Amino acid sequence: MKKLKRAAFQHTETVQYAEPRRIETTGILHFTIGVTDLQVSRSFYEDVLGCTFWRENDTTVFMKAGDDFFVLSRTGYHQSPNKGTDTLIHHAFIVDGKDFDSAMAHLEVPGVEILLYEDTGHRSFSGRHAYFQDPDRNAIELIDFPRFIFGLKKLLLGPGHRGDENWYGTWVTAGNRSVLRSLKL
Repeated sequence: MKKLKRAAFQHTETVQYAEPRRIETTGILHFTIGVTDLQVSRSFYEDVLGCTFWRENDTTVFMKAGDDFFVLSRTGYHQSPNKGTDTLIHHAFIVDGKDFDSAMAHLEVPGVEILLYEDTGHRSFSGRHAYFQDPDRNAIELIDFPRFIFGLKKLLLGPGHRGDENWYGTWVTAGNRSVLRSLKL
C-alpha cells in the first residue's frame, strides 16, 4: 500500500494516499495580513474599512468583509511587502459602486492618505480603484467592482468559456445592452 511521503502525514489517519491529479480549488477561505498590533489593526479594519470582527486568539484576529474572511496575524517579524508608498502588493476590498464616493470621504476623516486613484486603464478589473495603507503599511485597495460580473460571464457565455479578456465590453458592444437592462442589475 502506498503512503504519503511527507513527515507531516506520518502520524495521521485523516489523509490517505490517492492517485495524484491536478488540484481544482473551489475558492479562497481567507487570506492573512501581517500586523504588529492586533488591537490597532482590528480598529482600523473595523472603523475605517467597515469590516466585521469574528473572533480572536493571542496572535490572530479573524475578520469578515461581506461574506469573505481575512485574518490579521501578529508574527513579531512583520515587514511591509512594498517600499515606501508603492501599492503593487495589496489586498483588494470591494465596495458597492453607489457607496464609493462616501467611502472616499470617510477615508479622509481619520486622515487616510490615498496613494493612488485610478478610474480608467485597469487591465483586469474595471471600476474605480483607491489605494492606501493600513497602520502597518500594508497596501489596501478599495474598488467598486461589481461582484455579479463573474456569475454574469458564466450565465451569458456558458461555463468554461475561454477567450477575449475584454469579454464583457465585447459582449455589451455587440448589442446586448437590452439583455442587461432586462436582468435589472
